[in-house]
Amino acid sequence: MNLVNDTKKRNLPWPHHIWVLLALVLMSACASVAPEAQPTTEETAEADVLAAAVHEQQEEEPEVPEFQLPHPDEYPVANFSDDELYELLVAEIAVFRSELDTALTHYIRVATHSRDPGVAARATSLAVYLQNTEQALAAASIWAAEEADNINAHRASADLLMRKGDLEAAIHHLEEIKRLGGMANFGNFALQAASLPRNARASLLTVVDRMLQNYPDDEQLMFSKAVLLEQEGDHEGALAIADRLLGGEININVIILKVNSLKALDRGSEAVAFLQNSLAELPDNRRLRLIYARFLFEIEDMEGSAEQYRIILASKPNDGDVLFALALIAMESKDDVAAARYLNEMVRWKLRAGEAHFYLGTIAERSNDIDAAIMQYSQVGNGYEFLPAQSRIAGILIDQGRVDMARDHLERLRDQNPARRQQLVMLEAQLLGERGLESEVFDLLEQHLANDPDNVDLLYFRAMTAAEQFDRLDILEADLRRIIEMDPTNADALNALGYTLADQTDRYVEALGLIESALEIKPDEAAFIDSLGWVLYRLERYEEAAMHLSRALRMFPNDEVAAHLGEVLWVMGKRGEASQVWEQALGQKPDSEILKRVIERFTSQ
Repeated sequence: MNLVNDTKKRNLPWPHHIWVLLALVLMSACASVAPEAQPTTEETAEADVLAAAVHEQQEEEPEVPEFQLPHPDEYPVANFSDDELYELLVAEIAVFRSELDTALTHYIRVATHSRDPGVAARATSLAVYLQNTEQALAAASIWAAEEADNINAHRASADLLMRKGDLEAAIHHLEEIKRLGGMANFGNFALQAASLPRNARASLLTVVDRMLQNYPDDEQLMFSKAVLLEQEGDHEGALAIADRLLGGEININVIILKVNSLKALDRGSEAVAFLQNSLAELPDNRRLRLIYARFLFEIEDMEGSAEQYRIILASKPNDGDVLFALALIAMESKDDVAAARYLNEMVRWKLRAGEAHFYLGTIAERSNDIDAAIMQYSQVGNGYEFLPAQSRIAGILIDQGRVDMARDHLERLRDQNPARRQQLVMLEAQLLGERGLESEVFDLLEQHLANDPDNVDLLYFRAMTAAEQFDRLDILEADLRRIIEMDPTNADALNALGYTLADQTDRYVEALGLIESALEIKPDEAAFIDSLGWVLYRLERYEEAAMHLSRALRMFPNDEVAAHLGEVLWVMGKRGEASQVWEQALGQKPDSEILKRVIERFTSQ
């Protein structure tokens, strides 16, 4: 396909005489080059890929013959300056030569200066193809501003803004798409809103409510509202909308929404019955059965979950995800023979083989077949399981008393995998530290920091792992202050030092200043708010402490935060509230040592 002629399909408003110039260039090239110097197959293929990419959302039209230039009268005239005409000519030739980055630079420059919607549209498409989101968004913004009634312009802007995470800006374009009679992707928009601050989600919900007044029967808008309500914790409201939507055609996304709402409302038996009824209507819907199988696993109905996965596997015996799920269920049920059978099938079919080898190693280690375990761990490859597997190999060797062999193994891996060198250093230090080998830990970290003294990651690791574990407050403080000296905006280091001073010293005022500095940088960080509550408690500002700790616990239900809040409430004389906080936290994490210690310390009095 000729990308010059591709301009016609996009109805770009090129001036008459640019085509004359381009025709002269092409005719001159044809006259002076031998026939065998025509574009290569690879060049033509790349051009065809681009042409296909930029027409994703437009109707297909017949192929245009190679090098058949359109008649100039078919294009409207645009008032480009001579410099802009030259830039457009360079861009078109660059596209023809597959020099796409060069072409994009020139298109963006002309679009910015001329604000021509046709150039902006072409720049948008090319930037999207090149995965240059910033340039695509810049061009799409011009396109949508200059052609306010063009659905494709608003759709491109909305998609790019959602990809960037700027949902508040994206919703304006979604509204315009709806106004122009198009299909706006509100569902995807609402699902992405989960990462937004609560006040931003509330603003989006207000906009959706306003649009629903104009389009009360729009199912995508209703679904978006339900998702936003679910994210806000209004599960009853989300469930009501889901039920309304399910009164019509069954939609898997709405089914998931209803199941999630029922689960959040502790109505698991209703969710199971609902999924069973949905499967009765759609017995061959693989995705729905997968949802059911996963839900059964979540509520710890292992046999029911396995049964659903086996049904799915029967229709596709080499599905790695399903084999892996069945293996995990079997391991959870202590049926290692069945688990190994599924995992070996994964290895046989080369499906998630790294994970399969890792869990085969776990099974071998559980049965005390150490040689087999090491053999399996050694075959995990370089994927996600690489570091956990090397940790297990080295851990086994250390526990057998072969510390030098374990350390030699990790050193060889560092030489073979320079990109993972730092991770492997930290792994070795962690393994040695867990076994109380203090001098070996600090010698190792000192050796690597000597070669890279300003390595923030290693300094932070030594401070928060090694120094904290071995009560070396001097090293912890020195390393964290070194990080802060290099980067005064390192909120994690500021908070870590502040919390440590509040928890282990009586330097409370100094600690408060550090924590407040951290919160200026990250005001909504739950861990920092917990630190603030803790230092205020140390300063005997109990009411303020309880307020901040309550907020931190709402944001991040955690056993340590609950322990802190309960302690403050107890000291304030609110022992019933303190006990309630501790009991609820223990229900979520019954093995929490920090909760057990604080409860014992206060209730024994």
